[in-house]
Amino acid sequence: MKRTSRGAGPIALALSTAALVVVAGCTTSGGGDTTTTSSSTSGSASGTTSDSSGSGGGSADTTITYAAEQDFYAYNTFTVDGNATANQTVLNQVLRGFSYVDNEGAVQMDTEFGTIEKTSDDPLTVQYTFADDARWSDGEPIGCADFLLTWAAGSGYYNKDGSANTGGRTAESENLFDSASTTGLDQTEKPTCADGDKTVTLTYKVPYVDWNVAIGTSAGGSFMPAHVAAEQAGTDTAGLVAAFESDDAAVLTPVAEFWNTGWSLNPDQGLPDASLIPSSGPFLISAWDPGQSITLTANPEWWGTPPASNTVVMRFIDQSQQVSALQSGEVDVIEPQANPDSLAALDALGAAVDVQTGPLFTYEHLDLNVNTGMANEQLREAFFNCVPRQQIVDNLIKPSQPDAEVLQSLMLQPTQPGYDELAAGAGFENYNEVDLDAARAAFAASGAAQGTTVRIIHIDPNPRRTNQVALIKASCDQVGFNIQDTPLASDAFGAARASGDYDVALFAWAGSGLYGSISAQYASAGAGGEQNTAGWSDPAVDAAFAAVNSSTDTSGVVDQLLIVDKALADNFWSIPLFAFPGLVASNADVSGVQLNAGQTQATWNMQEWARN
Repeated sequence: MKRTSRGAGPIALALSTAALVVVAGCTTSGGGDTTTTSSSTSGSASGTTSDSSGSGGGSADTTITYAAEQDFYAYNTFTVDGNATANQTVLNQVLRGFSYVDNEGAVQMDTEFGTIEKTSDDPLTVQYTFADDARWSDGEPIGCADFLLTWAAGSGYYNKDGSANTGGRTAESENLFDSASTTGLDQTEKPTCADGDKTVTLTYKVPYVDWNVAIGTSAGGSFMPAHVAAEQAGTDTAGLVAAFESDDAAVLTPVAEFWNTGWSLNPDQGLPDASLIPSSGPFLISAWDPGQSITLTANPEWWGTPPASNTVVMRFIDQSQQVSALQSGEVDVIEPQANPDSLAALDALGAAVDVQTGPLFTYEHLDLNVNTGMANEQLREAFFNCVPRQQIVDNLIKPSQPDAEVLQSLMLQPTQPGYDELAAGAGFENYNEVDLDAARAAFAASGAAQGTTVRIIHIDPNPRRTNQVALIKASCDQVGFNIQDTPLASDAFGAARASGDYDVALFAWAGSGLYGSISAQYASAGAGGEQNTAGWSDPAVDAAFAAVNSSTDTSGVVDQLLIVDKALADNFWSIPLFAFPGLVASNADVSGVQLNAGQTQATWNMQEWARN
């Protein structure tokens, strides 16, 4: 077996914010059930210049098979519900964009798709130019309308009551589009362009740290086909552009309704018609067998470098079965949980497989919902004191990662600069070990009845999460709680979390290593926290994120993130558990596979996978 470790040294952290953090708990990232933050990352590994040949289609008739733990369920990953790695891993090379975050967390430009140029610092002004040949797989050109639709969804400019935030968003603003993040774009002026234009300019009201991944990235903030949304709403791209220019709610409301839900998949109905899900990348989705597999084939309209293999089949296989599937030849690439059993099984395969390990920008945590069963602060304090964080790490993580430690920050990972400062000052370390006396005192002060039920939702199947809930129940039921394990399928988990239908959510955020992607998860809902479905709100937190997102260098950012970490600990809102170790294994006859620390996982560069 060829084994490569990327090591655990500090990973460079970019000042970028548009990249979405994804729910890993809704998809696999070194172990499944992670959620992606709304960060913009692309799956393009080569920033090569387009050959403008229109020669889509791959090499000879070659198929590479990848094992994904969770089924695909949404074509639009920029919604709160669709923002999950289960979807992003499928779409990395189906929906491309201007930029992406590579496997080391560095922002790269996707010059095959187009170019980005900062033309002014004061005010910050950025010009976007789509490649001349950029077109959807149905032949429709990519341009102005696609840009405006994504800007409208990601800026929060339009409200559900039909009004527009011409003077900027307020706490009362309610986004017409169910976008996973508005960070960055909410600080831009409304752009203008004519239908068919290939160049659009964005002007910022204040500096923005992640301007180079603010819109049109291939992970989490992808351009969606405006001509499809327009047609479903009874208009065309010219009518849509005109509606944006005049803020015509009569046209924009049905467009937003389709954008919000029209690209959600129904297993009973199968894959939507190809006209509804065109591609802007080297692959398109050609088949979906719900619960079994999804097939990507080379996009004949792709204008850039053809993929090395013309077919990638993604089979949905429980992580506990993935090594066996690799051994039998059923699949070529896997990303199982890095545990003693999987590593030993891979070792036994010898030279037949290549194995890569390293740290991920993915972390397990518990979110306490202040709008439901965890509204009482003393009850949350009791829960903080009875969750056996150290025991969870000792029993479930250390067997495969002996140097694993309890995570002490929700802002940064142990491999990132600034983590040690946050870990020392946040206050989470006060809850490493269970303190049943403190938990019982807080529970009594809350006035809650003995046997108070607390539902912990998580994605199923996932044995490690089931075991985590069992450990929490064994501890916290001694205090007076009745912990109820509530496993959900990935799509049901996404819906429950998006609607706030939970007491505690156990899942992982899979990020990109970009500072600016964090605020969507932890800021107040009216201040850019679109993925904060637990009801947390603190003006000091919102001010700290505003300072981070408008930073033009890294000085002072860690101090602001410490304010957020302390608030999350002091208010008993969210509990960090552990950072994920990463593992990707592939058949030795497959080249191009690379471990990815971010939410886009190994499929970030699937267009480079080839059979030797």
